[in-house]
Amino acid sequence: MLNELEKDKLKNGILAAMSIPLIDDIEDFIWEAIFAYAKDLEIPDPLSHIRSKLLFDVTDKKNGIGWSCKALQCTTVSECEFELVIQRADIFKKAKVLGFNSLSTKSPTDILGEALLKHWYNKINDDSKTQHVTDKRIAILVKSNDRKKFAYYEDAMSIFKPNELVWTWTDSTKTGLQGKRKKDNFCVYRWYPNQKQFFERFKLPRNVFSFEIQLTRLPLKEVINFLLNRLKDRK
Repeated sequence: MLNELEKDKLKNGILAAMSIPLIDDIEDFIWEAIFAYAKDLEIPDPLSHIRSKLLFDVTDKKNGIGWSCKALQCTTVSECEFELVIQRADIFKKAKVLGFNSLSTKSPTDILGEALLKHWYNKINDDSKTQHVTDKRIAILVKSNDRKKFAYYEDAMSIFKPNELVWTWTDSTKTGLQGKRKKDNFCVYRWYPNQKQFFERFKLPRNVFSFEIQLTRLPLKEVINFLLNRLKDRK
């Protein structure tokens, strides 16, 4: 979680980035870089390092912490529900690798759910070992449509046992499979066999860290001239 200093740095990093008219949003590497700045951690420059497909975008090697960083837009940042693509899961093609003889839309839904969890957790465990991460976390930035209101949500990655979820098709067409927590009936996973996309769903808690910024876009010419002068000073 963020301490008070890190919260200020996160807010200031977003404010600074959104003031630059060359940047149109906080997402992907921009969000990862701002988060790394807030945590005072190093992050590889994508211009000199090939972007990794590993799960954890920002890592604290000293403490073994890894964050999977995501950013998305919502109409409201107050107790909203949202879902994110976490993996492409072709469990039909990989059935035998996952330990099943065969899988199809005719398979029992609990078996399909078990296969999906195994596919996803294999990714988490494999990348945790590769990146030397013992504390596996998510770091999600939720943005309002006008990019003036933000919420930051962090939590440990969810690891469910198969008997903690109930899997059902959304309708008779079997275009979508959903996994709900038994304890509160909240849908935590969705999977679409045609696109093979696996989604995880979240709900922002009431006490989530949220803030607003006074958005000011600096003149493009001023920004470019400033950066060019800074580059000359470094030569």
